[in-house]
Amino acid sequence: MDKTNEMNTSVGGLLPFDPIVLLRDVAKRWLVIVLVALILGTGAYISTDMSYKPVYKTSTTFVVTSRGSSTTVYSNLSSTSSLANLFTGLLNSSIMRKTVAQEMGVSGFDGTISTAVIPNTNLITMTVTASDPRTAFLVAQTLIDHHEELTYQVVDGILLEVLQYPTVPIAPSNYANASGEMKDMMFMGAVATAVVLAVLSFMRDAVRSGTEAKEKLDCDFLGEIPHEQKYKTVFARLSRRKTSILITNPVTSFHFVETIRKLRRRVEQHMDGGKVLMVSSLLENEGKSTVAVNLALAMAQKHKRVLLIDCDLRKPACHAVLDQQKFTSGIKEVLQNKASLSDSILRYKKTNLYMLLAKKGDRNVGDLIASDRMNALLDWARESFDFIILDLPPMSAASDTEGMANLADACLMVVRQNAAVAPALNKAIASLEGHSAKMLGCVLNNVYSTRLSSGTGYGYGYGYGYGGYKKYYGHYGNYASGGSRK
Repeated sequence: MDKTNEMNTSVGGLLPFDPIVLLRDVAKRWLVIVLVALILGTGAYISTDMSYKPVYKTSTTFVVTSRGSSTTVYSNLSSTSSLANLFTGLLNSSIMRKTVAQEMGVSGFDGTISTAVIPNTNLITMTVTASDPRTAFLVAQTLIDHHEELTYQVVDGILLEVLQYPTVPIAPSNYANASGEMKDMMFMGAVATAVVLAVLSFMRDAVRSGTEAKEKLDCDFLGEIPHEQKYKTVFARLSRRKTSILITNPVTSFHFVETIRKLRRRVEQHMDGGKVLMVSSLLENEGKSTVAVNLALAMAQKHKRVLLIDCDLRKPACHAVLDQQKFTSGIKEVLQNKASLSDSILRYKKTNLYMLLAKKGDRNVGDLIASDRMNALLDWARESFDFIILDLPPMSAASDTEGMANLADACLMVVRQNAAVAPALNKAIASLEGHSAKMLGCVLNNVYSTRLSSGTGYGYGYGYGYGGYKKYYGHYGNYASGGSRK
């Protein structure tokens, strides 16, 4: 690769590609994240609700005093501290539980009994928990009635008096937080799904930066075309009115315009005197038509007579990019001998750009593009124009690019950032070898980047599929009967 002919966009960034690429890739799959979060959240809600067991709690407060007339506050506090742990063990002993069960007329109970000292006092709080409020209350009351029988035998000289009697609990002490569990699980599920998607996106062998294009693709890298906003105003966004991204449009960013002009210079350097350039891509919606149109406009700005031919007869888009709707015949009619060249060639706004467009998509074009009439048309164009640009269909959708490879002089591959994988791109590039058309290289399109990336922050976004043209090549049949825009 000739390093001097590259559009060097590297500024020594921190990463080989920008993290925003992964973020955008994850954001495009927001529906997957939402579905996973909803499924996990619903599962957590059902599981929590089904496993929820209410617990009822009631409390009793005892005053601890030492027997005898000479007791002091200090001795009472000391007695309370020494009694706390011992009292808990006594209340939970098998003897006390058996006594409680006999008093209640049951074989046993599933509750818990605990005690705690209120700091800096001679008060002990006894808490009884059970699965129903009645059991909790009866256990507490039974313990009050019989605690002296056991404590008197074990701890002599200490007196326990009830300060606050238990009440029947009216609500469970443990809150059934199924909604909270659902929200937590939805959040964790969404985060985990986003991380997995980001990892899968990172592991894809796609081309996400100029650095990766140079490393992964078997062709020269001609530069990056930045993302350009397709909605120029808030009103345009609300009304979904896309603006064609053209270097002749005053609202198009200066950065985008300069990038196209740099691409024009690289193409001129690589053409070696050739005139006919094919512009293609591997996948649909990689922006080849917008690149072809703007490259033609850039060529025409150098006072050259440029002819743009929309050879994507299955899904023509150049007329939509250029906002050319008022024509009755185009390239298809010329090749079918249904119209003359003089009636079909258009001139774009008093510039040096001339156009052979197509309006109505047709899947039944067969070998019309690579026909003898197309060869004759190109021979005439070579004599009449300084530069000819052909907008070809995506290589994954049609074989027109390979069919035209012996009629053109060179080919430019448009690669949208993080779209096609590198092995598939290299296979498409290899399929053009052995033909007369020279592979100039690739241009990385629709590039999102920030200061973290290795690029200069180029970006470019346009409204792929203007109006009704945003359809996949698998739906070519939709254009056979009514795909034209009027």
